Order: sequence, then structure tokens, then C-alpha cells
Amino acid sequence: MWRKVKKEDLYATLSEKEVRVFGQNEAADESVIEQQLENTVSAVRGYIRSGRKCRMPNDETLLPDMLIAPAMDFAAFNLLKRFNRNPNEARTKSYEHAQRLFEKVATGAISPEDYGEEPEEVVPATTLARPSYRRRHRLLGRQHESGI
Repeated sequence: MWRKVKKEDLYATLSEKEVRVFGQNEAADESVIEQQLENTVSAVRGYIRSGRKCRMPNDETLLPDMLIAPAMDFAAFNLLKRFNRNPNEARTKSYEHAQRLFEKVATGAISPEDYGEEPEEVVPATTLARPSYRRRHRLLGRQHESGI
């Protein structure tokens, strides 16, 4: 099931100490949290697109349930960094775990659940342009130069 990420998801991820740090910062307001959530959803959807193994909804605010908790760890870490606070060891480990999970999604090792089967309501991730990489062979010698 795919759903919208809510502020409550992020609040549930933050510890009491992190909530106090956030509340004491004068630059902290709801727009900062909303912007951080938008950035996080966009980044996670980018990882999903790279994996090319599931169908995605056209609504750019939806994430699969299995990636919401790691996305909130990712958002909480970046939110603390935004306020120039050093995240504790547990928060850092959660962030690193989320990063590894997203990298597996991007490589296709883990495939999140498909959005649905109706072609009119989803965009298959396989229709995106795939980058191609080709090794360039340069042959250099006294009598032959190629690929320069």
C-alpha cells in the first residue's frame, strides 16, 4: 500500500531530546518540516525509479509502506543537520541503515510493492530512460593512436 507521508510519521521517529532541540530553535517551524518531508519523499522516489522493478503512482507525494520508516530516519537525520546539531550514534546508525536500504532499492536488489495493476493510474518505472555506459578504449603506441 502506498500512502502520503505525514508530519506525525516524523514526530513518531524523533526522540524526546530531538523534539526539545527542535522546539528550542527559533528557525524551526512547520514549513521547515514540510520542506524536509518533500525533499525526503522526492529522494526516496528517485531511488525507487532507479530500481525499475515496481509500478509507481503519478502522485509524487506517495511512498510504499515498507519505505516510510527508513524515510523518516533519513528525514530526521537531515533535519537535525539542518539545525547544526550533531545526531547521536543511534540516529546516525538509523540513517546509515536507511541509506543502505535505499541503495539496494536503487540497484533492484529489493523491490518495493507495486502501486497497482491499472495502466491508467500508474507509470511503469521501466519506461524511464536508462543511462548507458561504455568503456572507452584508447590505444596508444608509437605508431598507432586511437580513441583520443
